[in-house]
Amino acid sequence: MTMSQGRIGWIDEFKGFVLLLVCLYHVEQSFPCASMGMLHLSALRMSAFFFISGVLFSTRRFRNFGSYAAHKTKVLLWPYVALSLLFMLLDPVIYNFDLFPKAPRMTIMNIRPEIANVKDYIGWNAAKIFVAGKSSIGSGPLWFVFTLYSVSLIFYLVQKMAGKAKRVARVVVAAVAVVALAAGWLLSQKHMRYPLGLERDLTVLFFFACGWLSRDAIKKFGRAHAVVVAAVAAVSFALYAYFEVPNPNFSIMNNDLGKSFVGFFASSVSGIVGLVALFQLLSRVPNVAPVRIFKGILRNISRNALVILAVHWWILLVMRLLFKPEINRPGIAYLSILVVVAGVIGAIPLFRCKLYKLLGKERISVHESLSIK
Repeated sequence: MTMSQGRIGWIDEFKGFVLLLVCLYHVEQSFPCASMGMLHLSALRMSAFFFISGVLFSTRRFRNFGSYAAHKTKVLLWPYVALSLLFMLLDPVIYNFDLFPKAPRMTIMNIRPEIANVKDYIGWNAAKIFVAGKSSIGSGPLWFVFTLYSVSLIFYLVQKMAGKAKRVARVVVAAVAVVALAAGWLLSQKHMRYPLGLERDLTVLFFFACGWLSRDAIKKFGRAHAVVVAAVAAVSFALYAYFEVPNPNFSIMNNDLGKSFVGFFASSVSGIVGLVALFQLLSRVPNVAPVRIFKGILRNISRNALVILAVHWWILLVMRLLFKPEINRPGIAYLSILVVVAGVIGAIPLFRCKLYKLLGKERISVHESLSIK
């Protein structure tokens, strides 16, 4: 199976694992007593997601830019807008403004808005969705959907500009990637913010392009001896541990990349290589029951990413607004994970069977939506 002909097991598992790390980070962010060391994985989570999205990039099914853009608008832009507005309307602050001091702070293009009432809150949430491209407070993690939409369209144009000659195209794409990374880093250091997240698009474009450039190498690596794959994984994660510096302000969403370019670049790249090697290795493990179940759960997370990212965040938001003092206690804080899991499991069939149009997807059965096969 090639990377453009259908779903690839280990890539779905890779994506599901990264999205699981995102969810666990948000648990830890909401309730610090649920300490899981997620801060140490900040440098690889979203960079790895955009890298693997670049690996999967394909235009074979589309005649031109218009047809490609129409498809991405249906499966990415529409869900971003629809879910952002839905979960904005489900935000408890709208119905009880006394909760506002407990809500996550808004920053829109370096502006910390003065919010005095519900009308202000709704207005700035709308600006967050449509101007900053960062989704509403009620569905914060969906910023990545809008960014993936933007970068996919940009990369389509870059690829077409590069031409059909494979060697030349790779050189052009590599050059664009380097320039994009340099520009993204410069804007990060100057704390510049632009409408629709242009500054983070530049940073993300680098990882997306690297994924596309790495496809042949990944295919060849997949045929390497298991010992070689395991060694690459071990060395890569050792390098990640060496270069990674936990930084609570690090954020691809805000294009806040830290103070050390070497640290940012080396930790991101080594983390991505380590994850690729790890999941290539996992694909060779005998499919005994525990492994099969674990892989199936990760594939389900990948297939239901839109629902899981929006719903898990909303559940955590409600809990932190209403019950944070009671939940954020040693030992008890970890129970929030069970609440999130239960809520997400209930939400998946609701969205995939009833509210599927909000996701730009076709309706499927409850069994299929929860399947871990």
